[in-house]
Amino acid sequence: MMNISSGYWKFSQNLAGLCAFDLVAQHGNFTRAAEVLGISQSAISQRIRSLELELGVVLFRREHRGVTLTNEGLRLLNVVHPAMTQLSNSFTSLLERKSKPRVRLSADFAFSTFWLLPRLPQLRSDLGEEIEIQILASQVPPDPGNDDCDITIHVSPLSGMLEGDVMLLEERVAAVCSPEFVAKNGAVSSSAALLHTQLLSLSKPPSAEWQTWQGWFDELGIVGERSQNYVSFSNYDLVTQSAVAGHGVALGWLGLVDDLLQKGLLLQATDDVVVSAAGYVMSRDQSSPARGPALVFDWIANQVTDAVRQ
Repeated sequence: MMNISSGYWKFSQNLAGLCAFDLVAQHGNFTRAAEVLGISQSAISQRIRSLELELGVVLFRREHRGVTLTNEGLRLLNVVHPAMTQLSNSFTSLLERKSKPRVRLSADFAFSTFWLLPRLPQLRSDLGEEIEIQILASQVPPDPGNDDCDITIHVSPLSGMLEGDVMLLEERVAAVCSPEFVAKNGAVSSSAALLHTQLLSLSKPPSAEWQTWQGWFDELGIVGERSQNYVSFSNYDLVTQSAVAGHGVALGWLGLVDDLLQKGLLLQATDDVVVSAAGYVMSRDQSSPARGPALVFDWIANQVTDAVRQ
């Protein structure tokens, strides 16, 4: 039985031949395949011949106007073509990433919608069009060691911050609702009265660190049974849309919903603001030599610094 190392050695010796075989099969002749590879027709013909000798089968029927696959060739193509296509696409993607820096940024839906998106045009203007920005919105941060994301911004305990991390927003949470909700139901007399008010909730995965209604009540020392069930949503954009529409009272993260408050679409239902020991923390691999992530990371950090100064 051929061992793995021997199999890889054989494969590596015939990789150019397999690539030539795939192209000849696609184009139906040696001439066009040779043009794609930038080699002579005799050179690609020799590659196919060497591959056939190595495998001990005839892959093509040589005909007057081109070539057609034999049964053995068709079986090989069914395996080779999908693999070659995937390899080619992945390799091309890596080449494009090298020529045009790509920065993949993971952030939760709330931060992506209310903080990143309004600033994205300015980010692109300041850093130039040569950096491709990809925002991966997710309710939970990626797994540790996931190298598919260059920058992560998620709610996490401030005590767990590592060297080089930046705390963008302290978690400060208030109860918010629309003016229409107040007009219809009356002003909320106190935070305790929210136990008997229709509340809008963001579904929380077990690993998420953000504030919940129960945690908010606990921090204020409010106890008691709720008289109405929550209306829950899977992302924060839906929560705020429902609140603006007057469907109930939601938790509002100050620093994210400020624009909605300033425009009068939402207002604080009570004066209480709960401050937790968590916040939006931005992290990246500080050892990475890639220039793009460093530029985006510093730009976002500077935006927060400038906002504090103002």
